[in-house]
Amino acid sequence: MKLILKILLYLEKRRFLTEMKNLCEVFLEELNEKTLRKFPPLRFLLEVDVVDLLDVFPDVGDFLIKEPLKWQRCCNEILFACLKSLDNDMIQSIQATQVGVNIRFKSMPYFLTNKHRKYENIVSLRGLLVNITKPTSYVYHTVWSCPDECEGNEVIMHFIPKVPPKCYLCRNTLFENSGLRRCGDQVQATFKLNNELLSKIYTIVDDLIPNLKIGKKYVINAVILKKLIAIWSIEEFQILPAPITTPVPLDIRELYESCRGIPWKFIYCLASSIGINVCPLNTFMNIKISLLLSLVSVKANSLTSSPIIHFLSGGFDTGYIGKILEQAALLADSYTYLGTTHNSTTTTLIGASGGVCVMALPLQAYSQNQIHSVLSAIETSEISDGVNKTTLQCAVWAQGMDFKKIILYNVGSIFGFVCRGDYGEYTDELVDYALEEVIVPPQIDKHERQALKDISIYIDLIAGLKVKLTKSAENLLRCYFLTARKERPKVVTIGNLGALIAICATSAKLCRRDIAKNDDAVFAIWLHVSGMPEPRLAPDEYLQTPADIKKLKKVIDNFYSWLEQFTGYSISNPNE
Repeated sequence: MKLILKILLYLEKRRFLTEMKNLCEVFLEELNEKTLRKFPPLRFLLEVDVVDLLDVFPDVGDFLIKEPLKWQRCCNEILFACLKSLDNDMIQSIQATQVGVNIRFKSMPYFLTNKHRKYENIVSLRGLLVNITKPTSYVYHTVWSCPDECEGNEVIMHFIPKVPPKCYLCRNTLFENSGLRRCGDQVQATFKLNNELLSKIYTIVDDLIPNLKIGKKYVINAVILKKLIAIWSIEEFQILPAPITTPVPLDIRELYESCRGIPWKFIYCLASSIGINVCPLNTFMNIKISLLLSLVSVKANSLTSSPIIHFLSGGFDTGYIGKILEQAALLADSYTYLGTTHNSTTTTLIGASGGVCVMALPLQAYSQNQIHSVLSAIETSEISDGVNKTTLQCAVWAQGMDFKKIILYNVGSIFGFVCRGDYGEYTDELVDYALEEVIVPPQIDKHERQALKDISIYIDLIAGLKVKLTKSAENLLRCYFLTARKERPKVVTIGNLGALIAICATSAKLCRRDIAKNDDAVFAIWLHVSGMPEPRLAPDEYLQTPADIKKLKKVIDNFYSWLEQFTGYSISNPNE
Protein backbone atom coordinates (compact mmCIF):
# COMPACT_ATOMS: atom_id res chain seq x y z
CA MET A 1 0.00 0.00 0.00
CA LYS A 2 1.28 3.44 -0.89
CA LEU A 3 2.30 5.67 1.97
CA ILE A 4 -0.13 8.40 0.95
CA LEU A 5 -2.98 5.90 1.31
CA LYS A 6 -1.74 4.95 4.77
CA ILE A 7 -1.57 8.63 5.68
CA LEU A 8 -5.14 8.95 4.43
CA LEU A 9 -6.21 6.00 6.59
CA TYR A 10 -4.53 7.53 9.63
CA LEU A 11 -6.23 10.88 9.06
CA GLU A 12 -9.56 9.11 8.68
CA LYS A 13 -9.03 6.98 11.78
CA ARG A 14 -8.23 10.03 13.91
CA ARG A 15 -11.12 12.00 12.33
CA PHE A 16 -8.82 14.59 10.80
CA LEU A 17 -10.51 14.12 7.41
CA THR A 18 -13.83 15.17 8.92
CA GLU A 19 -12.21 18.30 10.34
CA MET A 20 -10.62 19.02 6.96
CA LYS A 21 -13.98 18.69 5.25
CA ASN A 22 -15.67 20.98 7.77
CA LEU A 23 -12.92 23.58 7.30
CA CYS A 24 -13.32 23.41 3.51
CA GLU A 25 -17.09 23.88 3.81
CA VAL A 26 -16.64 26.96 5.99
CA PHE A 27 -14.04 28.27 3.56
CA LEU A 28 -16.41 27.87 0.59
CA GLU A 29 -19.33 29.46 2.46
CA GLU A 30 -17.27 32.62 2.98
CA LEU A 31 -16.09 32.61 -0.63
CA ASN A 32 -17.72 34.88 -3.20
CA GLU A 33 -16.81 36.65 -6.42
CA LYS A 34 -15.17 39.51 -4.57
CA THR A 35 -13.11 37.43 -2.15
CA LEU A 36 -12.19 34.90 -4.84
CA ARG A 37 -10.20 37.53 -6.70
CA LYS A 38 -8.08 38.09 -3.58
CA PHE A 39 -6.85 34.48 -3.61
CA PRO A 40 -7.63 33.70 0.06
CA PRO A 41 -5.39 31.08 1.71
CA LEU A 42 -6.75 27.90 3.28
CA ARG A 43 -4.68 26.58 6.20
CA PHE A 44 -5.39 23.48 8.28
CA LEU A 45 -3.61 22.93 11.59
CA LEU A 46 -2.77 19.24 11.92
CA GLU A 47 -1.66 18.20 15.41
CA VAL A 48 0.00 14.81 15.14
CA ASP A 49 0.52 12.61 18.17
CA VAL A 50 3.75 10.98 17.03
CA VAL A 51 3.70 8.22 19.64
CA ASP A 52 0.17 7.27 18.60
CA LEU A 53 1.14 7.41 14.92
CA LEU A 54 4.11 5.11 15.48
CA ASP A 55 1.85 2.71 17.33
CA VAL A 56 -0.87 2.59 14.66
CA PHE A 57 1.21 2.95 11.48
CA PRO A 58 4.92 2.52 12.29
CA ASP A 59 6.08 2.96 8.70
CA VAL A 60 4.06 6.18 8.32
CA GLY A 61 5.54 7.53 11.55
CA ASP A 62 9.03 6.63 10.41
CA PHE A 63 8.32 8.33 7.08
CA LEU A 64 7.23 11.49 8.95
CA ILE A 65 10.48 11.62 10.92
CA LYS A 66 12.73 10.88 7.95
CA GLU A 67 10.89 12.81 5.22
CA PRO A 68 8.80 15.52 6.94
CA LEU A 69 8.50 17.73 3.85
CA LYS A 70 7.21 14.89 1.68
CA TRP A 71 4.77 13.96 4.47
CA GLN A 72 3.51 17.54 4.54
CA ARG A 73 3.20 17.55 0.75
CA CYS A 74 0.99 14.46 0.95
CA CYS A 75 -1.21 16.19 3.52
CA ASN A 76 -1.49 19.24 1.27
CA GLU A 77 -2.68 17.02 -1.58
CA ILE A 78 -5.23 15.35 0.69
CA LEU A 79 -6.59 18.72 1.87
CA PHE A 80 -6.81 19.98 -1.71
CA ALA A 81 -8.61 16.78 -2.71
CA CYS A 82 -11.11 17.34 0.13
CA LEU A 83 -11.76 20.83 -1.20
CA LYS A 84 -12.19 19.59 -4.77
CA SER A 85 -14.63 16.89 -3.67
CA LEU A 86 -17.19 19.47 -2.55
CA ASP A 87 -19.91 20.73 -4.86
CA ASN A 88 -19.19 24.39 -5.58
CA ASP A 89 -18.73 26.27 -8.84
CA MET A 90 -15.88 28.40 -7.46
CA ILE A 91 -13.64 25.44 -6.69
CA GLN A 92 -12.19 25.46 -10.19
CA SER A 93 -10.71 28.92 -9.58
CA ILE A 94 -8.83 27.84 -6.46
CA GLN A 95 -5.23 26.83 -6.99
CA ALA A 96 -3.34 24.16 -5.09
CA THR A 97 -0.83 26.74 -3.85
CA GLN A 98 -3.59 28.45 -1.86
CA VAL A 99 -4.07 25.31 0.23
CA GLY A 100 -1.66 24.16 2.92
CA VAL A 101 -1.38 22.04 6.05
CA ASN A 102 0.62 23.24 9.06
CA ILE A 103 1.87 20.24 11.02
CA ARG A 104 2.36 20.43 14.77
CA PHE A 105 3.49 17.67 17.11
CA LYS A 106 1.75 16.82 20.36
CA SER A 107 4.47 14.47 21.54
CA MET A 108 7.72 13.79 19.77
CA PRO A 109 10.09 11.21 21.33
CA TYR A 110 13.39 13.01 21.76
CA PHE A 111 15.54 9.93 21.10
CA LEU A 112 13.93 9.30 17.70
CA THR A 113 14.86 12.67 16.24
CA ASN A 114 18.53 12.69 17.20
CA LYS A 115 19.80 9.41 15.76
CA HIS A 116 20.80 10.88 12.43
CA ARG A 117 21.07 14.62 11.97
CA LYS A 118 20.43 15.01 8.27
CA TYR A 119 18.88 17.89 6.43
CA GLU A 120 15.75 15.93 5.55
CA ASN A 121 15.10 14.67 9.09
CA ILE A 122 13.18 16.28 11.90
CA VAL A 123 15.71 17.45 14.47
CA SER A 124 14.88 18.06 18.13
CA LEU A 125 16.76 20.78 19.97
CA ARG A 126 16.64 21.72 23.63
CA GLY A 127 17.27 25.23 24.81
CA LEU A 128 16.41 28.16 27.05
CA LEU A 129 14.38 31.01 25.58
CA VAL A 130 16.36 34.19 26.22
CA ASN A 131 14.66 36.86 24.12
CA ILE A 132 11.67 37.50 21.85
CA THR A 133 11.34 40.38 19.40
CA LYS A 134 8.16 42.28 18.68
CA PRO A 135 5.82 40.52 16.22
CA THR A 136 6.29 41.35 12.56
CA SER A 137 4.46 40.17 9.47
CA TYR A 138 5.58 37.53 7.01
CA VAL A 139 4.15 36.40 3.70
CA TYR A 140 1.74 33.47 3.41
CA HIS A 141 1.72 33.91 -0.34
CA THR A 142 2.14 36.60 -2.98
CA VAL A 143 0.15 36.97 -6.20
CA TRP A 144 1.93 38.01 -9.41
CA SER A 145 -0.03 39.27 -12.41
CA CYS A 146 0.76 39.93 -16.05
CA PRO A 147 0.80 43.59 -17.21
CA ASP A 148 -0.92 42.52 -20.46
CA GLU A 149 -3.69 40.84 -18.41
CA CYS A 150 -3.19 37.43 -19.97
CA GLU A 151 -6.10 35.24 -18.95
CA GLY A 152 -5.51 32.80 -16.09
CA ASN A 153 -1.88 33.68 -15.72
CA GLU A 154 -1.74 34.74 -12.06
CA VAL A 155 1.11 33.08 -10.23
CA ILE A 156 0.88 32.37 -6.49
CA MET A 157 4.18 32.03 -4.65
CA HIS A 158 4.81 31.28 -0.96
CA PHE A 159 7.68 33.74 -0.81
CA ILE A 160 8.91 36.97 -2.35
CA PRO A 161 11.37 36.03 -5.12
CA LYS A 162 14.54 38.01 -5.70
CA VAL A 163 13.77 38.16 -9.43
CA PRO A 164 10.14 38.65 -10.54
CA PRO A 165 8.75 35.69 -12.53
CA LYS A 166 7.71 35.94 -16.17
CA CYS A 167 4.38 35.34 -17.87
CA TYR A 168 3.97 31.89 -19.39
CA LEU A 169 2.22 33.28 -22.48
CA CYS A 170 3.73 36.64 -23.42
CA ARG A 171 6.97 36.27 -21.42
CA ASN A 172 6.56 39.72 -19.89
CA THR A 173 7.85 40.30 -16.39
CA LEU A 174 5.06 39.87 -13.86
CA PHE A 175 4.33 42.44 -11.17
CA GLU A 176 3.21 41.72 -7.64
CA ASN A 177 -0.34 42.65 -6.78
CA SER A 178 0.45 43.91 -3.28
CA GLY A 179 -3.22 44.19 -2.38
CA LEU A 180 -3.52 40.40 -2.65
CA ARG A 181 -0.56 39.64 -0.41
CA ARG A 182 -1.50 37.48 2.59
CA CYS A 183 0.58 37.80 5.74
CA GLY A 184 0.92 36.18 9.15
CA ASP A 185 2.74 37.07 12.38
CA GLN A 186 6.27 36.03 13.22
CA VAL A 187 8.84 36.73 15.93
CA GLN A 188 12.56 36.18 16.22
CA ALA A 189 13.23 34.02 19.29
CA THR A 190 16.72 33.69 20.76
CA PHE A 191 17.53 30.33 22.36
CA LYS A 192 20.54 29.21 24.36
CA LEU A 193 20.78 25.60 23.25
CA ASN A 194 22.20 22.83 25.38
CA ASN A 195 25.88 22.12 24.70
CA GLU A 196 26.11 25.13 22.39
CA LEU A 197 28.37 28.07 23.20
CA LEU A 198 26.57 30.69 21.12
CA SER A 199 22.85 31.40 21.13
CA LYS A 200 20.66 30.66 18.10
CA ILE A 201 17.90 32.79 16.61
CA TYR A 202 14.86 31.04 15.12
CA THR A 203 11.75 32.38 13.44
CA ILE A 204 8.54 31.39 15.23
CA VAL A 205 5.23 31.91 13.44
CA ASP A 206 1.50 32.26 14.09
CA ASP A 207 0.05 29.70 16.50
CA LEU A 208 3.43 28.88 18.08
CA ILE A 209 3.99 32.43 19.35
CA PRO A 210 1.62 32.23 22.38
CA ASN A 211 3.58 29.21 23.65
CA LEU A 212 6.73 31.29 24.18
CA LYS A 213 7.67 32.47 27.67
CA ILE A 214 11.06 33.98 28.36
CA GLY A 215 13.14 32.01 30.84
CA LYS A 216 11.47 28.67 30.07
CA LYS A 217 13.17 25.67 28.52
CA TYR A 218 11.76 24.20 25.32
CA VAL A 219 12.06 21.21 23.05
CA ILE A 220 12.17 22.57 19.50
CA ASN A 221 11.26 20.27 16.61
CA ALA A 222 12.64 21.70 13.40
CA VAL A 223 13.27 20.81 9.79
CA ILE A 224 16.74 22.01 8.84
CA LEU A 225 17.16 22.93 5.19
CA LYS A 226 20.26 24.27 3.49
CA LYS A 227 19.46 27.95 4.06
CA LEU A 228 16.42 27.79 6.27
CA ILE A 229 15.31 26.27 9.57
CA ALA A 230 11.56 25.69 9.76
CA ILE A 231 10.19 25.32 13.31
CA TRP A 232 7.31 22.87 13.27
CA SER A 233 6.53 22.65 16.96
CA ILE A 234 7.67 23.91 20.34
CA GLU A 235 6.95 22.13 23.60
CA GLU A 236 7.84 23.45 27.03
CA PHE A 237 10.34 21.23 28.77
CA GLN A 238 8.91 20.35 32.17
CA ILE A 239 10.62 18.43 34.95
CA LEU A 240 8.37 16.22 37.06
CA PRO A 241 8.99 15.73 40.79
CA ALA A 242 10.71 12.50 41.75
CA PRO A 243 8.45 9.92 43.44
CA ILE A 244 8.79 9.80 47.21
CA THR A 245 9.81 6.15 46.91
CA THR A 246 12.91 7.00 44.86
CA PRO A 247 15.99 5.57 46.61
CA VAL A 248 18.37 8.04 48.22
CA PRO A 249 22.14 7.75 47.55
CA LEU A 250 23.62 5.29 50.03
CA ASP A 251 26.13 7.67 51.64
CA ILE A 252 23.50 10.35 52.23
CA ARG A 253 21.05 7.83 53.65
CA GLU A 254 23.67 6.58 56.09
CA LEU A 255 24.58 10.16 57.00
CA TYR A 256 20.92 10.97 57.66
CA GLU A 257 20.52 7.93 59.88
CA SER A 258 23.68 8.69 61.85
CA CYS A 259 22.45 12.27 62.36
CA ARG A 260 19.04 10.89 63.42
CA GLY A 261 17.32 13.36 61.13
CA ILE A 262 18.30 16.39 63.21
CA PRO A 263 18.24 19.34 60.75
CA TRP A 264 21.26 21.34 61.91
CA LYS A 265 23.46 18.26 62.20
CA PHE A 266 22.46 16.67 58.89
CA ILE A 267 22.60 19.88 56.84
CA TYR A 268 25.89 20.88 58.47
CA CYS A 269 27.50 17.58 57.46
CA LEU A 270 25.95 17.68 54.00
CA ALA A 271 27.13 21.22 53.27
CA SER A 272 30.69 20.51 54.41
CA SER A 273 31.35 18.79 51.06
CA ILE A 274 30.95 22.09 49.17
CA GLY A 275 34.18 23.91 48.31
CA ILE A 276 36.36 21.25 49.87
CA ASN A 277 39.24 22.04 47.48
CA VAL A 278 38.96 25.80 48.04
CA CYS A 279 39.17 26.14 51.82
CA PRO A 280 39.59 23.91 54.88
CA LEU A 281 36.82 21.42 55.54
CA ASN A 282 34.90 23.10 58.36
CA THR A 283 35.42 26.77 57.53
CA PHE A 284 32.79 29.21 56.23
CA MET A 285 30.04 26.77 57.18
CA ASN A 286 27.36 29.47 57.35
CA ILE A 287 28.08 30.26 53.71
CA LYS A 288 28.09 26.63 52.61
CA ILE A 289 24.83 25.91 54.43
CA SER A 290 23.14 28.98 52.96
CA LEU A 291 24.30 28.05 49.46
CA LEU A 292 22.95 24.53 49.87
CA LEU A 293 19.58 25.89 50.99
CA SER A 294 19.56 28.26 48.02
CA LEU A 295 20.29 25.42 45.57
CA VAL A 296 17.37 23.41 46.94
CA SER A 297 15.03 26.41 46.78
CA VAL A 298 15.83 27.07 43.11
CA LYS A 299 15.09 23.50 42.14
CA ALA A 300 11.93 23.51 44.25
CA ASN A 301 10.76 26.73 42.62
CA SER A 302 10.71 25.10 39.18
CA LEU A 303 8.68 22.17 40.54
CA THR A 304 6.38 23.64 43.20
CA SER A 305 6.69 27.43 42.70
CA SER A 306 8.03 27.81 46.24
CA PRO A 307 10.01 30.98 47.06
CA ILE A 308 13.66 31.24 46.05
CA ILE A 309 16.29 31.85 48.73
CA HIS A 310 18.82 34.39 47.50
CA PHE A 311 22.30 34.63 48.99
CA LEU A 312 24.20 37.67 50.22
CA SER A 313 27.25 37.39 52.46
CA GLY A 314 28.87 40.19 54.40
CA GLY A 315 32.53 40.43 55.33
CA PHE A 316 35.97 41.12 53.98
CA ASP A 317 36.89 40.42 50.38
CA THR A 318 39.62 37.79 50.68
CA GLY A 319 38.70 35.89 47.52
CA TYR A 320 37.60 32.73 49.29
CA ILE A 321 33.89 33.54 49.22
CA GLY A 322 33.95 34.04 45.47
CA LYS A 323 35.71 30.71 44.97
CA ILE A 324 33.15 28.92 47.15
CA LEU A 325 30.35 30.50 45.11
CA GLU A 326 31.95 29.20 41.92
CA GLN A 327 32.23 25.67 43.30
CA ALA A 328 28.67 25.63 44.64
CA ALA A 329 27.30 26.90 41.32
CA LEU A 330 28.49 23.68 39.69
CA LEU A 331 25.74 21.84 41.60
CA ALA A 332 23.01 23.94 39.95
CA ASP A 333 21.29 22.98 36.70
CA SER A 334 22.58 26.20 35.13
CA TYR A 335 24.58 29.21 36.20
CA THR A 336 25.82 32.50 34.83
CA TYR A 337 28.33 35.08 36.02
CA LEU A 338 27.52 38.76 36.11
CA GLY A 339 30.54 40.76 34.99
CA THR A 340 31.24 44.44 35.37
CA THR A 341 31.51 45.41 31.69
CA HIS A 342 29.92 44.33 28.39
CA ASN A 343 27.35 42.34 30.32
CA SER A 344 23.58 42.78 30.23
CA THR A 345 22.08 42.26 33.68
CA THR A 346 18.70 41.30 32.24
CA THR A 347 20.17 38.73 29.85
CA THR A 348 22.36 37.30 32.60
CA LEU A 349 19.41 36.83 34.95
CA ILE A 350 17.30 35.25 32.21
CA GLY A 351 20.16 33.00 31.15
CA ALA A 352 20.43 31.70 34.71
CA SER A 353 16.77 30.60 34.81
CA GLY A 354 16.45 27.37 36.72
CA GLY A 355 19.87 27.92 38.30
CA VAL A 356 21.92 30.68 39.88
CA CYS A 357 23.31 34.05 38.84
CA VAL A 358 26.69 34.49 40.54
CA MET A 359 28.05 37.94 41.36
CA ALA A 360 31.50 36.64 42.23
CA LEU A 361 33.00 40.10 42.73
CA PRO A 362 32.14 42.30 45.73
CA LEU A 363 29.06 44.47 45.26
CA GLN A 364 31.11 47.66 45.18
CA ALA A 365 32.82 46.43 42.00
CA TYR A 366 29.54 46.63 40.08
CA SER A 367 27.93 49.76 38.71
CA GLN A 368 24.91 51.35 40.34
CA ASN A 369 22.79 50.45 37.31
CA GLN A 370 23.69 46.77 37.61
CA ILE A 371 23.00 46.69 41.34
CA HIS A 372 19.70 48.52 40.85
CA SER A 373 18.63 46.08 38.12
CA VAL A 374 19.43 43.06 40.29
CA LEU A 375 17.70 44.46 43.37
CA SER A 376 14.67 45.47 41.34
CA ALA A 377 14.41 41.96 39.87
CA ILE A 378 14.64 40.35 43.33
CA GLU A 379 12.18 42.77 44.93
CA THR A 380 9.52 42.51 42.22
CA SER A 381 10.34 38.94 41.10
CA GLU A 382 10.16 40.27 37.54
CA ILE A 383 12.71 40.85 34.81
CA SER A 384 12.01 43.41 32.10
CA ASP A 385 14.09 44.27 29.06
CA GLY A 386 11.79 47.04 27.87
CA VAL A 387 9.90 44.77 25.46
CA ASN A 388 9.14 41.60 27.39
CA LYS A 389 8.50 40.81 31.04
CA THR A 390 9.10 37.52 32.77
CA THR A 391 9.35 36.20 36.29
CA LEU A 392 12.69 35.81 38.03
CA GLN A 393 13.49 32.09 38.00
CA CYS A 394 17.01 32.03 39.40
CA ALA A 395 18.76 32.67 42.69
CA VAL A 396 21.18 35.58 42.94
CA TRP A 397 24.41 35.02 44.88
CA ALA A 398 26.37 38.09 45.94
CA GLN A 399 28.87 39.29 48.54
CA GLY A 400 29.96 42.65 49.87
CA MET A 401 30.35 45.03 52.78
CA ASP A 402 29.44 48.61 53.71
CA PHE A 403 31.08 50.85 51.11
CA LYS A 404 30.23 54.51 50.53
CA LYS A 405 26.82 54.47 48.82
CA ILE A 406 26.15 50.75 49.47
CA ILE A 407 24.78 49.97 52.92
CA LEU A 408 24.93 46.20 53.05
CA TYR A 409 21.98 45.63 55.37
CA ASN A 410 19.74 47.85 53.25
CA VAL A 411 20.59 45.57 50.35
CA GLY A 412 20.16 42.55 52.64
CA SER A 413 16.54 43.47 53.33
CA ILE A 414 15.82 42.82 49.66
CA PHE A 415 17.88 39.63 49.48
CA GLY A 416 16.10 38.35 52.60
CA PHE A 417 18.98 38.15 55.02
CA VAL A 418 22.73 38.58 55.18
CA CYS A 419 24.86 35.48 55.66
CA ARG A 420 27.91 35.57 57.91
CA GLY A 421 30.93 35.84 55.61
CA ASP A 422 34.66 36.21 56.09
CA TYR A 423 35.42 38.31 59.18
CA GLY A 424 38.94 36.97 59.70
CA GLU A 425 38.10 34.22 62.19
CA TYR A 426 39.61 31.53 59.96
CA THR A 427 42.92 33.27 59.26
CA ASP A 428 45.10 30.62 60.92
CA GLU A 429 43.32 27.73 59.19
CA LEU A 430 43.56 29.47 55.81
CA VAL A 431 47.29 30.15 56.23
CA ASP A 432 47.95 26.51 57.09
CA TYR A 433 45.81 25.42 54.16
CA ALA A 434 47.70 27.72 51.76
CA LEU A 435 51.05 26.35 52.95
CA GLU A 436 49.80 22.81 52.53
CA GLU A 437 48.64 23.63 48.99
CA VAL A 438 52.15 24.80 48.10
CA ILE A 439 53.68 21.57 49.35
CA VAL A 440 50.98 19.19 48.13
CA PRO A 441 48.80 20.58 45.30
CA PRO A 442 45.12 19.81 45.98
CA GLN A 443 43.45 17.15 43.87
CA ILE A 444 39.83 16.09 43.81
CA ASP A 445 39.61 12.33 44.18
CA LYS A 446 36.74 10.14 43.06
CA HIS A 447 35.17 10.09 46.54
CA GLU A 448 34.87 13.88 46.60
CA ARG A 449 33.39 13.90 43.11
CA GLN A 450 30.92 11.21 44.12
CA ALA A 451 29.95 13.18 47.24
CA LEU A 452 29.09 16.24 45.15
CA LYS A 453 27.25 14.09 42.63
CA ASP A 454 25.23 12.52 45.45
CA ILE A 455 24.28 15.97 46.73
CA SER A 456 23.10 16.98 43.26
CA ILE A 457 21.03 13.80 42.96
CA TYR A 458 19.62 14.29 46.44
CA ILE A 459 18.54 17.84 45.63
CA ASP A 460 16.66 16.53 42.58
CA LEU A 461 14.89 13.95 44.76
CA ILE A 462 13.70 16.27 47.52
CA ALA A 463 12.93 19.40 45.49
CA GLY A 464 9.38 18.32 44.66
CA LEU A 465 8.25 18.04 48.29
CA LYS A 466 5.58 20.51 49.40
CA VAL A 467 6.26 21.59 52.97
CA LYS A 468 3.87 23.04 55.54
CA LEU A 469 4.86 24.71 58.78
CA THR A 470 3.40 23.50 62.05
CA LYS A 471 1.58 26.00 64.23
CA SER A 472 4.37 25.77 66.78
CA ALA A 473 7.04 26.62 64.17
CA GLU A 474 4.96 29.54 62.87
CA ASN A 475 4.52 30.93 66.37
CA LEU A 476 8.23 30.58 67.11
CA LEU A 477 9.24 32.45 63.96
CA ARG A 478 6.65 35.13 64.64
CA CYS A 479 7.77 35.61 68.25
CA TYR A 480 11.42 35.82 67.25
CA PHE A 481 10.78 38.25 64.41
CA LEU A 482 8.67 40.64 66.50
CA THR A 483 11.11 40.57 69.41
CA ALA A 484 14.17 41.00 67.18
CA ARG A 485 12.52 43.85 65.29
CA LYS A 486 11.93 45.69 68.54
CA GLU A 487 15.57 45.21 69.50
CA ARG A 488 17.16 46.06 66.12
CA PRO A 489 14.57 47.73 63.85
CA LYS A 490 17.17 48.91 61.32
CA VAL A 491 18.71 45.47 60.90
CA VAL A 492 15.65 43.20 61.17
CA THR A 493 13.38 44.12 58.24
CA ILE A 494 10.13 42.82 56.80
CA GLY A 495 12.06 40.92 54.13
CA ASN A 496 13.74 38.84 56.83
CA LEU A 497 10.45 37.19 57.79
CA GLY A 498 9.93 35.74 54.31
CA ALA A 499 13.51 34.46 54.29
CA LEU A 500 13.06 32.84 57.71
CA ILE A 501 9.95 30.99 56.54
CA ALA A 502 11.62 29.88 53.30
CA ILE A 503 14.73 28.61 55.13
CA CYS A 504 12.58 26.80 57.68
CA ALA A 505 10.62 25.03 54.93
CA THR A 506 13.77 24.22 52.95
CA SER A 507 15.41 22.76 56.06
CA ALA A 508 12.51 20.34 56.43
CA LYS A 509 12.70 19.56 52.72
CA LEU A 510 16.38 18.65 53.01
CA CYS A 511 15.40 16.16 55.71
CA ARG A 512 12.73 14.68 53.38
CA ARG A 513 9.85 15.89 55.54
CA ASP A 514 6.70 17.62 54.36
CA ILE A 515 6.18 19.29 57.75
CA ALA A 516 8.54 21.92 59.18
CA LYS A 517 8.97 21.69 62.94
CA ASN A 518 10.54 23.75 65.69
CA ASP A 519 14.00 22.36 64.92
CA ASP A 520 13.79 23.78 61.41
CA ALA A 521 12.60 27.14 62.73
CA VAL A 522 15.45 27.30 65.27
CA PHE A 523 17.96 26.44 62.55
CA ALA A 524 16.63 29.28 60.36
CA ILE A 525 16.83 31.71 63.29
CA TRP A 526 20.38 30.58 64.09
CA LEU A 527 21.49 31.37 60.53
CA HIS A 528 19.76 34.75 60.68
CA VAL A 529 21.32 35.77 63.99
CA SER A 530 24.76 34.60 62.82
CA GLY A 531 24.66 37.01 59.89
CA MET A 532 23.70 40.09 61.90
CA PRO A 533 26.14 42.97 62.34
CA GLU A 534 27.85 43.34 65.67
CA PRO A 535 26.67 43.52 68.38
CA ARG A 536 24.56 40.48 67.55
CA LEU A 537 21.45 39.52 69.45
CA ALA A 538 22.99 36.28 70.73
CA PRO A 539 26.45 35.82 72.28
CA ASP A 540 29.13 34.89 69.75
CA GLU A 541 29.89 31.60 71.51
CA TYR A 542 26.35 30.45 70.62
CA LEU A 543 26.96 31.15 66.91
CA GLN A 544 30.25 29.38 66.33
CA THR A 545 30.72 26.50 63.87
CA PRO A 546 33.41 24.25 65.39
CA ALA A 547 34.79 21.31 63.46
CA ASP A 548 33.86 18.91 66.26
CA ILE A 549 30.20 17.86 66.00
CA LYS A 550 29.98 17.38 69.78
CA LYS A 551 31.11 20.95 70.37
CA LEU A 552 28.63 22.11 67.77
CA LYS A 553 25.87 20.29 69.65
CA LYS A 554 26.73 22.26 72.78
CA VAL A 555 26.62 25.48 70.75
CA ILE A 556 23.16 24.65 69.39
CA ASP A 557 21.88 23.58 72.82
CA ASN A 558 23.03 26.88 74.29
CA PHE A 559 21.34 28.69 71.42
CA TYR A 560 18.08 26.87 72.19
CA SER A 561 18.26 28.10 75.78
CA TRP A 562 19.07 31.66 74.71
CA LEU A 563 16.22 31.69 72.17
CA GLU A 564 13.70 30.61 74.80
CA GLN A 565 14.79 33.44 77.06
CA PHE A 566 14.88 35.96 74.21
CA THR A 567 11.42 35.18 72.85
CA GLY A 568 9.70 33.91 75.98
CA TYR A 569 8.47 30.98 73.89
CA SER A 570 8.94 27.42 75.15
CA ILE A 571 10.81 25.20 72.67
CA SER A 572 10.98 21.45 73.09
CA ASN A 573 14.57 20.49 72.25
CA PRO A 574 14.71 16.87 71.05
CA ASN A 575 18.50 16.88 71.18
CA GLU A 576 18.62 16.79 74.96
